[in-house]
Amino acid sequence: MTSSTHKDCPAAGPTTAGLPTVGPRGLARRQAILTAARRLFIAKGFEKTTLSDIIAEAGGSRATLYEHFGDKEGLFRAIMEEDNAMILSGLAPAETDDRVVTPEAGLTAFALHLVTALLNEETTGTVRILISEGDRIPDIAEAFFRIGPENAIRRLAEYLKRLSDSGVLRIEDPAAAAQAFLGMVTGNLLIRRLILPESAPGIPDLDRYVRQAVRLFLNGARAPETKPG
Repeated sequence: MTSSTHKDCPAAGPTTAGLPTVGPRGLARRQAILTAARRLFIAKGFEKTTLSDIIAEAGGSRATLYEHFGDKEGLFRAIMEEDNAMILSGLAPAETDDRVVTPEAGLTAFALHLVTALLNEETTGTVRILISEGDRIPDIAEAFFRIGPENAIRRLAEYLKRLSDSGVLRIEDPAAAAQAFLGMVTGNLLIRRLILPESAPGIPDLDRYVRQAVRLFLNGARAPETKPG
């Protein structure tokens, strides 16, 4: 069962794609609703959290919530979009100018940003909801992969393709390489964080882990040096 059938949801509502233009107060109200929804989803679970719960904590009105998000699924999608935008912002410096940012520096900065974000309590809380309730909210679970991992793979693949096209790296399949790189730097850390939440590594350990992963990845993708003739 998805949240579209929840008693607190209207029969139909606007989607987040068609948000009205709002001023600072409207943006602050929208963020307050998102913050309250995130906390309640993590504390109570997606299905057990009602829109009435969210409004009681965030303040405002049901009409405001419907206007910004449409329904409870829209709220969860907005949370995922917020997380994804924050994670992908770490790739922006690497995408600026290849002459200024080396592949090693760009990938290391992005990977450190990525793992730090994924190990954040709020982000792992969102992932736990999808693991525990994904079968009841399949539309949202599918949206998570489109908004999150698939989007990250696409953006990273575009960056790697540009490096390969310029001859800096040698990568036959940028999408596969991007997926492999993200798996290298996140897989073990995320699983450990989900199963043993109190044993997340400290920043120095994360730094060493990420730098080693980046070196291993680049050693397999770096273009061979041209020997003088």
